Amino acid sequence: MFKANGTNLLDLQPEQVSTWLKGFDTIISDCDGTLWHDDIAIEGAADVLNALQSHAGKKVYLITNNGLKTRHEIWQRAQRLGFQLPNETHIISPTQTIVDYLKQHKAFDGTKRVYVVGNAAIARELNDAGIESFGAGQAEELQPDDKWQQFVLREFSQPAAVANVGAVVVGWDEYFSYCKMSRACHILCSNPECAFLVTNKDAVHKYPSFHIPGTGAFVAAIEACAEREALEMGKPNPLVLKPLLKSADFEPERTLMIGDCCKVDVTFARNCNLQSLLVGTGSYQLETLRGNPQLPMPDAYLPRLGNLLPYI
Repeated sequence: MFKANGTNLLDLQPEQVSTWLKGFDTIISDCDGTLWHDDIAIEGAADVLNALQSHAGKKVYLITNNGLKTRHEIWQRAQRLGFQLPNETHIISPTQTIVDYLKQHKAFDGTKRVYVVGNAAIARELNDAGIESFGAGQAEELQPDDKWQQFVLREFSQPAAVANVGAVVVGWDEYFSYCKMSRACHILCSNPECAFLVTNKDAVHKYPSFHIPGTGAFVAAIEACAEREALEMGKPNPLVLKPLLKSADFEPERTLMIGDCCKVDVTFARNCNLQSLLVGTGSYQLETLRGNPQLPMPDAYLPRLGNLLPYI
């Protein structure tokens, strides 16, 4: 109905918005900045998603690039904040996408391990799937009396350093270091068939008072020295929708993607042939987009998701 023109739904007649909503069978919504901030639900968001299921009969899925929690933990947060979802399969998360990918990867089998440059949630998701990993949530740094040459010779001179490692996975890592980057580089350069995955490539996390490096910054360093590009397990890569695409009752053209980030969420919608609704509870408002024509324009816009409730 709307094609990348950023139509503000509040400017339309109620029956126009209701008719537009009836054109969707499936709703996919981003989480952080769209449904909640940290551990606080955004006003009206839960009411809208719950009504879309109970009153309008839509199938609702939540999608996130958050690799700091497992899929089950994200589902638990959604339940705690009032979002009623049938089960955790209605959560699309990078940690679960990593598991799904590795299980289908030809060069990865039950004898392989995963080296994780990232947090413990990745290891928990892998462990729940029966996949062995090492490195997650642990610090690895040069000691004061250690030299990089000594570290390399000690850690990488033996075949065991790369034995049975079938994947390197990168996530947000507060313990990121030269040693971890070196280990990842050595593994990837020693085995061209080793999978190289990243939860997302978000370069920076923006807060009102400060900005901090995101996973994209960490993986860029490893990509540079390993001379390989990591495969993204989050938006905007359409690969994350592969499980849904296998479902007979999922039609991309009858699916709405809701998010707060035009660079990630709107781009993801375009990559998957979905319609997009941008909400202004994140970093982008309609005025910002109209002043920056290089940014991808959503199909529709609302100041916040809660504004949609009267039309359901």
